[in-house]
Amino acid sequence: MKLRWYLLAGLFIGLLSVPFVRNIKGSTYILFDKTAIEFQNYFAVTVLIIAALVLWLGWILIRYLLTTSNKTLGWFGGRKSLKARQQTIDGMIALSEGHWKTAEGLLSKSASANNTKLINYLGAARAAQYQGDIKQRDHYLKLAANSEPEAQMAVGLTQVELQIGSKEYESALAGLNHLKTINANHPFVLKLLHKVYVNLNDWKAIIEILPKIKKHGVFDEEYFQKIELEAWRQRFNRAKASETKGNDKIFGLWEELHRSLKKDPSIVKVYATALLEDEQTDLAEQTIKQSLKQEWNNDLVSLYATINSSNPSKALAHAEQWLKANPANAELLYCLGYLSLKSKLWGKASNYLEQSIEISPSAKAFYALAQSYEQSGHPINAQETYQKGLEFASK
Repeated sequence: MKLRWYLLAGLFIGLLSVPFVRNIKGSTYILFDKTAIEFQNYFAVTVLIIAALVLWLGWILIRYLLTTSNKTLGWFGGRKSLKARQQTIDGMIALSEGHWKTAEGLLSKSASANNTKLINYLGAARAAQYQGDIKQRDHYLKLAANSEPEAQMAVGLTQVELQIGSKEYESALAGLNHLKTINANHPFVLKLLHKVYVNLNDWKAIIEILPKIKKHGVFDEEYFQKIELEAWRQRFNRAKASETKGNDKIFGLWEELHRSLKKDPSIVKVYATALLEDEQTDLAEQTIKQSLKQEWNNDLVSLYATINSSNPSKALAHAEQWLKANPANAELLYCLGYLSLKSKLWGKASNYLEQSIEISPSAKAFYALAQSYEQSGHPINAQETYQKGLEFASK
């Protein structure tokens, strides 16, 4: 549009200058060696004006062509960019819908013509993993890291997530240790560390990072208490299973344990069992009593029955107090029957054990009842009860 106006302006200027140019008098000579060419001055001026106009219009034309070319290139470039963006969107949709191969193709293809290379390559890495192609996954992760050197944390976290998903726990741990050097308190790093340690059964390491997990609110309070308790339970169980100095390890862990966790029945059971094996009977008895006072637990009641108390009658009298709150508890009735046996109270033992079997039969209750019959001079009843116990155990 502008070019047309420039041409019209040039023609108009040329027409206006004609009368003035024609009034110019005189001649102009151009010499070539021995030859002279004569021009009238008005003709020479006209040629110069036309030449100037041609140069001016030529310059305008060149500028116009260059501008048009840039717009054309921009139009094609815009179309390419729009196409790449649409392919990225389609790739992410395919990834969400589980079309892994399609997603990988769209995301990797559009990455080079897009300003979202990081997103494309991370998405393509996920798609490759879901297809079981670990080598290609790592290739995309490398491309993602190279595309955005400042996004080490984002790429690293994605890599660790994918490694955990493919059960590459040692590699994931190595990656997390590197990410800790970038930000040791990153909540997601801590969360993934917990997950990796659980899969590696490294409960000691979990306990070491629990303060940071709590401080940075990685989990809500209820779930945090759950994982904390589980970590300590596992440590106690592993110490219990240890072939060398297992009880010493348990005692050491008990000293480290927070007061609130010392109320957990499963931990108390491991600790009390270790105390009994170490012949610290009085401390074991006291520990079990204290725990049962805070929370009832059948396993601890069963363990209480096995204590070789120096005063079994006193232990029985204390246990009978629990009947008020648990009158129909088969485990408690067995415990009372077994303690009655130790106290040589055969009739009381038979009574408690018969009630226990009536509520919930068990092989150990049949065996203890048979012993009570035997001690009280009822061999036939004892024989029949032994037989019932064997039949129950063989079911």
